[in-house]
Amino acid sequence: MRLRWSRLARRDLADLRRFIEDDNPQAASAQVARIRRSAARIEEFPESGPLITASGLRATGVPGTAYRIVYRIEADLILIVAVWHGARAWPFDPR
Repeated sequence: MRLRWSRLARRDLADLRRFIEDDNPQAASAQVARIRRSAARIEEFPESGPLITASGLRATGVPGTAYRIVYRIEADLILIVAVWHGARAWPFDPR
């Protein structure tokens, strides 16, 4: 399976980097690297993240962070939809 980042997910990652970089450039790079490693694991085990919506979105946590990678499996493609901080409410959350 191929891994692809949506425009929104790429923007999430860039925004995250910029936000952290203001205080600590090394921490920003480390955080982005952790997220990318977690995304690579999704490629190996695509169904490991639980379904979070009826439309097929899945999410997996990024170890050592409060971030979650939200993704969808589409035939031979894994689409990273968003990188989401756990303290934020997901906009499609049924709560």
